[in-house]
Formats: sequence, structure tokens, C-alpha cells
Amino acid sequence: MSTDHHQDEQAIRKLDAEWAKAARAKDFDRVVSFYATDGSVVWPSGPAAKGHAAIRAAWEKTYKDLKDPYLDFKPTHIEIASGGDMAVDFGVVYFAPNPKPGDHKNIAKYLVVWKREHGHWKVLYDCWNYNFMSNS
Repeated sequence: MSTDHHQDEQAIRKLDAEWAKAARAKDFDRVVSFYATDGSVVWPSGPAAKGHAAIRAAWEKTYKDLKDPYLDFKPTHIEIASGGDMAVDFGVVYFAPNPKPGDHKNIAKYLVVWKREHGHWKVLYDCWNYNFMSNS
């Protein structure tokens, strides 16, 4: 990995941490700001949502349906494309509905595709799925 790609990986790790912090704070304006203008979320709980308005609605619906869950995510592997304009970010999601301290568990994994948009890393595709399915 070149120095430039190492710097890109570190930048994406920092963005992941800021994005997760905004999600925990339910700051949906900030959450949406991490997405590219043509970004999409592809989540198991509904159809794909494309564009900032649809992405915001998906985040708000998820938080409403799950009654303000605890949410965090951490990258385990980030790969920068050779051209330096795209990246793939794979990691784990920690989640708990109606959380109590220490109640969150690693219940999902994610795959995010980042792209450079006007010189900044932005989320093009945000996908995740459960490690298990609950019948409840």
C-alpha cells in the first residue's frame, strides 16, 4: 500500500468514527452529510434508498422502528482502489434496541463503498446484513 493509500485508509477510519458518533447522537443531518449526492443505502429492512432525502428517511424510520437503538460500527478492513478514487470498507455493527449499559452486541456486518466527490470521501453504497435472524 502506498503512503497516499495509507493516508486515505486513515481518513476513512476517521470518517467512520465521526459517522458512528453522529448516528449515536441521532444527528441525521450530519449522518446524511457522509453520503455522496447519488449515494444509496441497501439495508435488510426495506427497499434501497437513493439520494439524501431518501437516505435520511431510511435512517429516521430505522431509529423510530427500533425505538432509538444504540448503534456503533467499526471497520475491520479498508481497501483503497489502485486509482485512489474508490474504497471498500468492511466491518462489524454493534447494536441494541432500547439499550442498557453494556447491552450492545456484534449482530451485523457491513460493506460500504466510498468514492471521492469533489476531493472528499463520501459513501456511495451503504449495505449491511444480520449475522442471524430473529423470529421475534
